Amino acid sequence: MNTLRNIAAFVAAFLVGSITMFALHQLHMTVWPEETMPASTATPEEFRAWMQTLSMPTMLAATVVHWLGTAAGVAVGILVAAKRPETGRRAMWPAYVMGTWFFLGGIANAIQLGTPMWLTVTDALGYLPVALVTGKWMTRA
Repeated sequence: MNTLRNIAAFVAAFLVGSITMFALHQLHMTVWPEETMPASTATPEEFRAWMQTLSMPTMLAATVVHWLGTAAGVAVGILVAAKRPETGRRAMWPAYVMGTWFFLGGIANAIQLGTPMWLTVTDALGYLPVALVTGKWMTRA
């Protein structure tokens, strides 16, 4: 039964984290509209040119959105995952797994979009700390 619960925790964490990121990106682009993103059929060069038109606050807001999505995914994963049998406390593994998962997704996203190096590094450096802090906070509850 714990195995099924842990599988459900992974799926729920992934879905909640991803949906949170998507929803916050949409909210951000509604509140502070920027240059329209090219169609999904755009070439890598068109995406890179589009990235150059974005303001620094917009790029940093996207980074914060990624971190908030990671935190939401970790929180849900920890709440759904089976508790550790030896202590009865909430498991920390969803924080490690989701932090790594979204870190890898963030790197893939940066490569695909051609984000500036400073943004890629800033974005990437936040996933694991956000996941671990959220995990520590959630396992205390």
